[in-house]
Amino acid sequence: MKRRAAIVLMLAASLAGLALIFALSGWGGMFGPPKEGGLSRHELPDGGPSGGNGSSGPESAEHPEESDPGHRQAPPEPGEPGSGVAAEGLLVAVGDIMMHMPQLPAYYDPESKRYDFTPFFTEVKPLIAEADWAMANLETTLSADGDYSGFPRFSSPRELAAALKDAGFDIITTANNHSLDRGVPGVERTLAFLKEQGFATRGTARSAEEAAEPVVIERNHIRLGLLAYTYGTNGIPIPEDKPWLVDLIDEERIVRDIAVLREAGADYIAIALHFGVEYQTEPSEEQKGLARRLIAAGADLIAGSHPHVIQPYEIVETQDENGAPRRGVIIYSMGNFISNQRGDTKDYGALFRIRLRKEEGVTRTTDVEPVITWVHRYKAEGRNHYRILPVERVLEERNDPLLTAADYRQMEKNFELLGKRLTAMGAPVPE
Repeated sequence: MKRRAAIVLMLAASLAGLALIFALSGWGGMFGPPKEGGLSRHELPDGGPSGGNGSSGPESAEHPEESDPGHRQAPPEPGEPGSGVAAEGLLVAVGDIMMHMPQLPAYYDPESKRYDFTPFFTEVKPLIAEADWAMANLETTLSADGDYSGFPRFSSPRELAAALKDAGFDIITTANNHSLDRGVPGVERTLAFLKEQGFATRGTARSAEEAAEPVVIERNHIRLGLLAYTYGTNGIPIPEDKPWLVDLIDEERIVRDIAVLREAGADYIAIALHFGVEYQTEPSEEQKGLARRLIAAGADLIAGSHPHVIQPYEIVETQDENGAPRRGVIIYSMGNFISNQRGDTKDYGALFRIRLRKEEGVTRTTDVEPVITWVHRYKAEGRNHYRILPVERVLEERNDPLLTAADYRQMEKNFELLGKRLTAMGAPVPE
C-alpha cells in the first residue's frame, strides 16, 4: 500500500513538472526572438498597422513613434531643401525631324517589308543616349499603310518612331505646321505609333483629356515639364469640335499652361516653339519678344524650330511679374536634324546638351553646349543614304572613309560660320 502511494506521488510530481516546463516555454515565446520564418515588429506585412488594415491596439496605431523606437523620418531627396545633396541631369534637344521621299528607298527591306532608319542616327547616338531627357520635333505624320508622301503633305513610315527610340530619344514634340498634313486621322495615328514606342509627347492630342494632362517627366529627382506650340498648320483648319487637336501659339494660354505645370510639380519647364521665318539666319523681333516674355513668365528653356537653319541662342536675364530675377535659355532655331534639304546650311543642325542642377529646391541651367551636326548624303547602289555627323569630332578624327577632301573642306568652312552664328547674340555659357 505504501509502495502504491509512493508511485502515485511520483507520477503527480512528474505531471506538475511537465506543466511547469510548458508554462515557462509559453512565457519565453512571448518575449523571446521570433521563430524562423516569422516577423519581427518592424517587418510588417501589407494589412498590418503600417498598411492601415490591421490593428495592434489603439496606442500603437495612434503613436507609432512610441511603439516603434526605430522609426525615423525619411531624409529629403537630393536637390530638395535640407538634403545637402544636389541633383543633376542632362537634357538634349534637337530640331526638325523631316522625311522627304528620297530618304526612304535605301532603308526598305523587301524581305521583311519594313523600313529601318536607325543608320540615320548611328554617329550621334552616343550623344543622345547618355541624356536623361532627349527631345526632338517630329515634322511629319506617321503611317503604316504605305501611303507615304513628302512635301507639301508629309506622311512617313511608322518605323521612324522606332529609329528615334533606338537613338535614345524619349520626348517627341508634334506641334508644327505639318501636324495636320493627313487630317485628324494622321494626328491620331502619329500619336498612337509614338505612344507605342513609349514616348512622352506634347503639341497634339487625341482628346480634350489628353490635351489637358500635364506632361512632367522625372529623372534623377528633377521634374521636367514640357509644352509645345506652333504658329499654324499651313492653312489647314483645326476642326471646330476639336480645338485641342493642335496646340497653337497663344501667349496668354501658354502663360496659364506654365502655371499649371508648376502646380503639377515641374522643377524646370521646356517649351518647344515652332515659330520664326523659314531660312532666315537671325530671329525676328516677334520671336525674340515672345520668347523673352515666356522666360519672364516662368519658362526655363525655349527650344525653337521651323526656320530649317540654325539661328543664335542666348541666355536671358530677366524678372518675373514680382520683380524677382529669372534666367532662361532661348534657342531660336536648332535647324534640321535630319532631312533631304541641301545648301545654304539647311543640311546642318545643332544638338544642344543642357545640364541642369537642382539645389535647395531650385533648378537652374549650369551649362549649354551646342554640337553642330551635318546630314551627310551620299550615293550607294544608286540610292541616297543619310548620316547625321557631329562635325567637330569628324573634323578632329579625319578618318571617315565615306568622306572626300571636298566634304572636309565644306565642313570646316560651315563649322566656323555656324559657330559664329550661334553666338551672334552673345550667348555666354552659364557658370
